[in-house]
Amino acid sequence: MNIIDVLRLDLKDLGEEYDKVASVLMKLGLSEYEARLFVAAVIRSFGTADELAELSMVPRTSAYKALQALEEKDFVTSSSGRPTIYHPVDLNEIRSRVQNELNDVFDKLASVKGLLSEKGTPELVYTIVGKKRIMSKIGEMVEAAKRRILISSPLMKEIRLEHNQRFKEAMKRGVEVIIISESMVKLPDATRIIRKKNLMATDVIIDSSMAIMASPELDLCGYSDNPFLASHLENFIMDSLEKADVV
Repeated sequence: MNIIDVLRLDLKDLGEEYDKVASVLMKLGLSEYEARLFVAAVIRSFGTADELAELSMVPRTSAYKALQALEEKDFVTSSSGRPTIYHPVDLNEIRSRVQNELNDVFDKLASVKGLLSEKGTPELVYTIVGKKRIMSKIGEMVEAAKRRILISSPLMKEIRLEHNQRFKEAMKRGVEVIIISESMVKLPDATRIIRKKNLMATDVIIDSSMAIMASPELDLCGYSDNPFLASHLENFIMDSLEKADVV
């Protein structure tokens, strides 16, 4: 039985209803398959990968990877054993987490809104699109660091795998490395490590002179080499830690 049978909708109605839900879930960083599987998990309350794949009309070959991604993003939990059973995380918990993450992002945006124009400084903010290009830019920035690297990200595992050697070389140069990451994530060598829950955006500030603020999946970012903007973002992040849910 698939989701059409469960909801008793024809294909047109299903498409319209799914588009409404999926469009919001995908704005939260879920892929289309992840959004379908999450809805299926909520409808069923729990299920195996095969059961959720059938209900959501996601290919079984893609369901396992998508469910693993959902678990990493704290949308589902899984039980040990065979077969693995997946449960949706409490919806109110997800709602609260997402609201906190959005508030954090919009607080950052509000803090920098209009700063360049107020100071009469030329606007030097560039958009970089694509995870590969953004990862490459982060590597360039780490290599260029002379005094301090401040990086806050929910994707530190991926960044470490890509740039671990660059962080080691920065430490050897005497660069101060401050990393803000969620718990239970293996990190590069650092001068200071801060554990914080519910990180959303990836922020990288180098020498208080250049900065990146990227989307949750590192597929879009703003880059600035304006020292005023970079130092302001750095100060905002460090000040916000005093009020944050630090582990």
